Amino acid sequence: MSRAITLAVDVDADPTRVSDILSSTDGQRAFWTADCDVSADRARFGFAQAPVDLLAEVSTEPGKLVRMRVTSGFPFWEGSTWEWELGPATRAETGTSVLFRHYGFGDGYAEIDLGHTAQTWALIMERLARYVATGTPEPFFPAASA
Repeated sequence: MSRAITLAVDVDADPTRVSDILSSTDGQRAFWTADCDVSADRARFGFAQAPVDLLAEVSTEPGKLVRMRVTSGFPFWEGSTWEWELGPATRAETGTSVLFRHYGFGDGYAEIDLGHTAQTWALIMERLARYVATGTPEPFFPAASA
């Protein structure tokens, strides 16, 4: 069984804007998790329900690719990589195609857990598309309640 997730969505924005969203703290906070810090080469993602943060190395090709490789965090995620590859829209007449991949999970990552992870990423991709369309932040993982 492949231990990879692939998802795609067309969004109504140019690749530069999408790349800026995906490679910035404000952008990631708007659609994924409100508890994060993203710089040009490192990122930290926190989740109220998780006992550890995800730490990742960041690499980008502006307007084309944003890649994050996990250096520590969730079991079976260390060493895995998720990336957003940008290109011309494939299902819409205008905009940008966002091809998402998450691969390199550790041996022993249960198929059921991979399924839940894929479902979560799909919902996060929906939030990304809505944020690009509306400009209204709606993080999948909102800030922790005080």
